[in-house]
Amino acid sequence: FIFAFVLAVGVFRVEPKSTTGNRVLVLLDKEDDKALYSKFFNSLEEREYKLTYKLPTDSTVDLFSYGERAYDHVINFAPKTKSDYYKDKVNPLSLLNFVNKGGNILLGASSELSETIRDFAREFDIDFDDIDTSVIDHFNYDISDDGKHTLIIAKGITNNEAILTKNVIEGPPVLFRGIAHKVGTIPLLTKVLWAGETAYSYETKADQQVDQEPLVVGNKVMLVSTLQARNNARVTFVGSTELFSDRFPKSGNEEFTKDLTKWTFQEKGVLKVTSRHHHKENETEELEVYRVKDNIIYTIEISEYVNDHWQAFNGTDVQFEAIMLDPYIRKTLTPLPTSPEQQSRKYKAHIQLPDVYGVFTFKVNYKRSGYSYIEDSSVVAIRPFRHNEYPRYISAAYPYYTGAASMIVGFLLFSAIW
Repeated sequence: FIFAFVLAVGVFRVEPKSTTGNRVLVLLDKEDDKALYSKFFNSLEEREYKLTYKLPTDSTVDLFSYGERAYDHVINFAPKTKSDYYKDKVNPLSLLNFVNKGGNILLGASSELSETIRDFAREFDIDFDDIDTSVIDHFNYDISDDGKHTLIIAKGITNNEAILTKNVIEGPPVLFRGIAHKVGTIPLLTKVLWAGETAYSYETKADQQVDQEPLVVGNKVMLVSTLQARNNARVTFVGSTELFSDRFPKSGNEEFTKDLTKWTFQEKGVLKVTSRHHHKENETEELEVYRVKDNIIYTIEISEYVNDHWQAFNGTDVQFEAIMLDPYIRKTLTPLPTSPEQQSRKYKAHIQLPDVYGVFTFKVNYKRSGYSYIEDSSVVAIRPFRHNEYPRYISAAYPYYTGAASMIVGFLLFSAIW
């Protein structure tokens, strides 16, 4: 009976759709705020996420348990909570450690953004505008706007289909009301959503005149940005918690936030190496030592996580490198055809090793915006020719052979005549 029960539990156990887990900590300014995002939270629960709702002021909140992550993802919808009220276990340093441990964070901001969130964002070269500022656009705003022209229509959206699907990119516009941020120069950052050319960021007080230079203007007004750390943890910065609310049912917000959370929680854009092999041509054995100028075949298989399952990756720009301090060879691998039922695609290259001996690293270092990073390497030794592997006669030395032979013939003729 016990065996049958365990077997039944194993059969009906629901696998998390995220490749990193389904435990989510949701931080809210107030307990009543949960009702503002009911559709958003319901969509997460339908995707088998286990949501734990807490306030930043709750003394029981802890991102770690015995040095390990207590949650796989954090949703921070508590932008208004002042820094003094955040508990020690939920602060910029602990959130940064959470990312370093591989956790993913979705951060929602507002015009009343606290210094705690600002300090955390600065760690990733994200600079939010001053408190009480909003994104304003007098030309691209929704008809339901209250007259301040702060409910804007986002005019710029990334075309990166690793983050957003084509239906979202080409679908209904996304409505935004919140605070702007400026993106720095870190190459790990990706711009996802931004305002139009006529937008700017400024205070929205009554009769407020623009007498100072805004922090950002035009299409440099960032609304949503993402970052993928070197350990493949993902952090998403959204300048509006209202973007996730139930207030805009006819906009493209719902599908946009669904795609955004799928990427942030690693339900999409995740790559992995399933196998890697190298061997001499006309052989199959993988060697640890090759000879200079050997002709080898290098293959690697890569899978992509899409729609809750692994499938063959479709990239065409995967490169192989043979490195000894510097790359001696860099070559684009050829993707081989695959069938729909296969879960990975094989990439292949025919390579002649360099005429340099030493210890080399065969590496595939694939880093593209929107995809998790692949860094696969193997170390091999490349030896010089042995004495019996050199050709008996070298064509370049024929003049020397001729000279030596002529000296011998001349000596013999001289001796005979003498």
